[in-house]
Amino acid sequence: MKKEPGTPVHFSRFPLPGQRILRSVISVWLCIVVYYLRGRRGEPFYSIIAALQCIQPYSSSMLSEGRDRIIGTFIGAFWGAAIVFSELLPIGGSFETALIHYSLLGLLTGLVIYSTVLLKIPQYALFSAMVFLGISMYHLEDANPYIHVFNRTMDTIIGVVIAILVNSVHLPRTRDRQTLFVSGIDHVLFREDRQLSRYTTVELNRFLDDGMRFTVSTKQTPATVRELLSEINLRLPIIAMDGAVLYNLNSMRYIRTVKMSPNLVTLVTDFLHSKGFPFFINTVQDDLLVIYFKDYKDLILEDVKDVHHNTEKHTEDPDFSLSKSAYLSMAKLYRKKRVSPYRNYVRTDNAVTRDVVYILVIDREENIDRLHHALMAQPWADRCRTNFDTFDCDEDEKIMRIYTAGATRANMLEHLQRYAGAPRVITFDKSRVYSSENNIYIEDPGRDSVVKELKKRFAPVSLRGWKNIFHL
Repeated sequence: MKKEPGTPVHFSRFPLPGQRILRSVISVWLCIVVYYLRGRRGEPFYSIIAALQCIQPYSSSMLSEGRDRIIGTFIGAFWGAAIVFSELLPIGGSFETALIHYSLLGLLTGLVIYSTVLLKIPQYALFSAMVFLGISMYHLEDANPYIHVFNRTMDTIIGVVIAILVNSVHLPRTRDRQTLFVSGIDHVLFREDRQLSRYTTVELNRFLDDGMRFTVSTKQTPATVRELLSEINLRLPIIAMDGAVLYNLNSMRYIRTVKMSPNLVTLVTDFLHSKGFPFFINTVQDDLLVIYFKDYKDLILEDVKDVHHNTEKHTEDPDFSLSKSAYLSMAKLYRKKRVSPYRNYVRTDNAVTRDVVYILVIDREENIDRLHHALMAQPWADRCRTNFDTFDCDEDEKIMRIYTAGATRANMLEHLQRYAGAPRVITFDKSRVYSSENNIYIEDPGRDSVVKELKKRFAPVSLRGWKNIFHL
């Protein structure tokens, strides 16, 4: 949309610079200060490059980067010193001399890289080659090139040490490692594009490494959570399937499940069959998510052959009229989800009534609304609970899931609290599934609201946290 003249610019939309930017600025300043304190010996450029490369989101990656820089520098400096000592590279202004010089330079660079392979440390090859080329291309004609070799090594070490020191200094903060923090996912932790921001990812992992008791609660299956939160190092079990299961992502085990009774499953599936709706039956068997669906002439695996008809007759039941729109939506969802290694789809014509967690129906929104209205009119409707979702749906589609009435996120949260031994729980959600007393309502997930609120509550700035000022 074209911006109208005179429209004010909303600078609040721009994110504030993060800690990594601030720490990078401080590191550059300190590298310059050390350069002057050393009597302007060496080249601060190399210290600055090493420091900037070592300013990483996580301590483990920072230390790994620093180690790689230092070891790579030593290897490159060794080969550079060896070339200086052997005087292998000819120096002169003629074309023939330059041709031999740079031909040998290319071969020797290959030798430097190959040496890291022989030593089984190929991860240092880039830094080794950079240091070697810096010495052999620009400092062979120095009065004392060994001074540059020494200074080049010192510059790198200085930059790495400065980065580690800058990254180790923090505001004094206390840590609340007793409270259990539980966040929703849909429209809470995610942005509108259903992605986690980099800030949220980095900060959450920092909190978790620092001992925060954090997990998520969602309508989605554990398989979907694993796919969406693959970069988050969750340690506690998650509440999934809208409270029907408690699942440990690390051990890949279902800690607790709330299943539908076989009688209720029969009532629901007979009702859906009478309305012409295909459906998925989601079961948990031996820590596996097994999803059953009826074998509608094997069409679930291919396109519908006759798109000009609104219904498709089932060969074994001539009175059954399959909703074409519901079938098309079901087929699209199946093709999208079946590639996951965490879902097991099984076609069957047999009745499935045991180990059922929920039943899923997908169709156009208006059809799902009519189906739900009819479902709630059944005499046994109080025995089941429904929820709705548009995740993984086309624009005009809607998903309805049917659970047993006792499968709620609030009930499962109580079990999780006992499981974790947490004296207090704080939830973050946009729905009303939890009591308002301990739930923080998230209005704008696009601005990393959950993580910012978590930081205030888990690690508030306090002089009592003076012991935490210095830590990696």
